[in-house]
Amino acid sequence: MKKLKEVAEQSFAGRKAVLIVFRERDELDTEESIKELEFLCKTLRLRVINTFVYKSDIIHPATYIGKGRLQGIKEYSDREKPSYAIFGRELTPIQQRNLEDILRIGVIDRTELILYIFGEHAKSKEGKIQVELAHLSYLLPRLTGYGISLSRIGGGMETKGPGEMKIEVYRRRIKERIYRLKKEMEDVEKHREVIRNSRRRKNFPLVTLVGYTNVGKSSLLNKLSMSNLYVENKLFSTLDPATRAVYIGENKVCLVSDTVGLLYNIPYHMIEAFKSTLEEVRFSDLILCLYDSSAFSMDRQRDTISEVFKILEVEDKPHINVFNKIDLLTPEEISVIKSENPGSYFVSALTGAGIDELKESIRGVLYENAVET
Repeated sequence: MKKLKEVAEQSFAGRKAVLIVFRERDELDTEESIKELEFLCKTLRLRVINTFVYKSDIIHPATYIGKGRLQGIKEYSDREKPSYAIFGRELTPIQQRNLEDILRIGVIDRTELILYIFGEHAKSKEGKIQVELAHLSYLLPRLTGYGISLSRIGGGMETKGPGEMKIEVYRRRIKERIYRLKKEMEDVEKHREVIRNSRRRKNFPLVTLVGYTNVGKSSLLNKLSMSNLYVENKLFSTLDPATRAVYIGENKVCLVSDTVGLLYNIPYHMIEAFKSTLEEVRFSDLILCLYDSSAFSMDRQRDTISEVFKILEVEDKPHINVFNKIDLLTPEEISVIKSENPGSYFVSALTGAGIDELKESIRGVLYENAVET
């Protein structure tokens, strides 16, 4: 079984990759899908040398894409020698295995790519537990497709008895490991509850930052609190959320917590694995929904936040919409986005523009209940 250490130490730096992306209904969404997959690869330091874009029509059970398309990718791969083919959709284990047999290179789907990034960025004990849970939850239902060799998982596990099939050994050991990790997460959650009770006694209101990965949540928290959290232009650079005290004027203080970044159409089991972190949102007094104002499509960001709100059952909790990175927009573009999003706040975590107005709004909701949410 791949352990977290193996996932984290997988070396992608400088390796060549080709992307296989499928058209969305809207051309802008297709562009966003390509951009997103390229950024995921960049985060792992992969070198993208070509992108194949196909219509989403018939899904072939054995290889996902048809023979003609597959032959085109193979001819290109034989010539250019990439190390990986990265699919923008989730593949079944059988599809993954068949594609590797035909292309003779590594095949990684979008979910596995995200898991590699998670493995690389998890630093704290809690983060590592959550990443391993996500990885094992992804792996467990896919075991059958790996066949008798289980070559993608590795070996070395002791067996229950001489007649037990290898695949059953892995299934049993994975279930046992998931059970132990969930028990460890229960201890983490108890510790979180102690911290929450301490906050209640001190009467500090809690604000949580929620938003897409790489929209600038950590940068905004730094600007609000004058702290120095790790910030990098990578997807999922924050897997270990932080909480900081923020002075919001008129002798008022609140606590602001970062959360793990979200991504469009992220597999449900990943949300489940990080649910204990995201559940901080449930106990917050106010949610700051942060958007990247420079992104192609706001719809993906909105839909993703809305979906997570439904999962966490916090649709009715007070929230403020905040559009970050206005320093990347022209005055005309800012004017348009403001007209399309009345009642929202527009800031730059880089320059500090709009931060004072945002603090005033936070104070109004938490202490005066004077700002509409």
